Amino acid sequence: MTSAASQPRTEFPGLDLERVTFEQAKGWRCALCDSILTADRSLGTFTAETGLLTDPTELWACARPCR
Repeated sequence: MTSAASQPRTEFPGLDLERVTFEQAKGWRCALCDSILTADRSLGTFTAETGLLTDPTELWACARPCR
């Protein structure tokens, strides 16, 4: 049995999962503000119906909240 916490999320306020870029999906750029990441924090694992995130993917954002 899997818990709800281990299931990929399908939404995040202010983030269009279907428009995430390759660099954001790879963790090179912030998923929220698109800045190059030098210090980061996990937003969690996400999946979308279309786009790059059709497989569960962990997204990262700036360590200091940018949003």
